[in-house]
Amino acid sequence: MNSGRHTMESLLIAIFVACCLAGATAVASSNAEQLDSFKRHGDLVSQRRHLWTVLIDMTNASVAYGTAPFASWYGQDAVFHRGANDDAAPPLTRRGLSRMRMVADDAHTAGAPSLQSADAPILTYTLYNAAAHDHIRRHQLHLRTELDRLRRSGAADRSVAGNRSVSDFPADAIVIKTAWWPVARNLPTPLPVWDAGRNPPRSGGNDYLSWRRVVAVDPTKTRNSAGQVAVDFAGQSYPAARRVSLNDFYNLRVDEEMALEFRKDPAVNKAALLVLGRSLEAGDHLVLVGANLATKEINDWVWGTLWWHDQAGTGPFAADRPSVVRPPWTNYLVQVAFDAETPKTSDGAPHVCFNPWLEGRFPDGGQGGGTASNCLACHRRASYPAVAFLPVTRGAPNLHSDPAYAQDRLRTNFIWAIALHARQ
Repeated sequence: MNSGRHTMESLLIAIFVACCLAGATAVASSNAEQLDSFKRHGDLVSQRRHLWTVLIDMTNASVAYGTAPFASWYGQDAVFHRGANDDAAPPLTRRGLSRMRMVADDAHTAGAPSLQSADAPILTYTLYNAAAHDHIRRHQLHLRTELDRLRRSGAADRSVAGNRSVSDFPADAIVIKTAWWPVARNLPTPLPVWDAGRNPPRSGGNDYLSWRRVVAVDPTKTRNSAGQVAVDFAGQSYPAARRVSLNDFYNLRVDEEMALEFRKDPAVNKAALLVLGRSLEAGDHLVLVGANLATKEINDWVWGTLWWHDQAGTGPFAADRPSVVRPPWTNYLVQVAFDAETPKTSDGAPHVCFNPWLEGRFPDGGQGGGTASNCLACHRRASYPAVAFLPVTRGAPNLHSDPAYAQDRLRTNFIWAIALHARQ
């Protein structure tokens, strides 16, 4: 009886989501022709609404405090290990992300600072849904020998003359890069917050150590706690940090197995030491502070970012959020890109789509720093052999002088990880 009722509730939620998001423009449709129309017309409202339909499906965002489906996707080790396909670790749905052997994502070449080893370390893990995982494994894109073969004799790329390309991913492929923050099990933990108005672009980048506001995540409260509390972070004291609840975030509890693995990872230890003053222990939590995702629904993929904010109900990044979205996902802001150039910004510059946690730290390389970058423009450069990740870009590609578009390269269908993590 309970199972049947749950099925019926899920069906009603799905119908409700479809009704709320559909309309004259049929925003919820994943039809490539319609999404291409949103792209051609620079219809940012429809693009944002479509991104939310994807996020609702990935995160179970219409159910309060549910386990997000993406947490059971394949980790990077399962995608790029050298073993046979049947040796690949399957997603473990019982405990989701906490049961996967998570491998720190150093998905940038020597030309860019590592998100894991930088002065402002952050825990990042990339996950692949079954369609993305299966495509990489089926076509052996996890092996450099196959990439070398395709570079010599693969299909000609449709966009860059003199380049070849891996086969296109299927339309249902999704890749998500997640960013997490450690929270102590029994004490308020400081968390920097990126406020657009208080953190203008900086030539040297705008990492979280430069953000001007900090909140305190309280693990002892199940609801948002009123009031303020004193916390210290990165050598500074914040005597009146706003207190927020652990349940305001999508979060994972650290168990003994996870804590043991984390203690073996110098990058995780560095982040924990900065935030907690010690290594992660069982009973601590990881809270999701940001994520970048790509879904292959159109030729150039749909690109989206989300990040946590304690005042996520207002401002341009909060626009177009469906009313069916439930906590904690109502506390996340989003940006979207269907194109590297359009819709233009208010000053006529190319479209911007970035994540303050993942791109904000990158310096200005001539087209603006990380807070003026574009996901699609960056990932369009993904090719094999890998080139320097920096500088971040936006707008049309530089086909003449950018080494990412030089002759005889293999384009990796916008996925940097193929070029960077394929094994010998």
